Amino acid sequence: MKNKRKKVERIWLCSVIFFYICYNLPMIPKYGQQFPMLLHSLLTLVPLWISVYVGLICVCRLYPLRKKEKKS
Repeated sequence: MKNKRKKVERIWLCSVIFFYICYNLPMIPKYGQQFPMLLHSLLTLVPLWISVYVGLICVCRLYPLRKKEKKS
């Protein structure tokens, strides 16, 4: 189980860093161009949001904030 946790965390971290770097490349797209901006946001910003939220869900399932109480 411990190896699975580390693997999920590594994949999550790498994907977030990759899309963040791609989103923040300077002068891509050039300022004032509408279609390249939309394409750039679809290829970088949307996957960044998706990877952050999906990763948070996966990590929160592995590390629950509260322990579930057993009913006796």
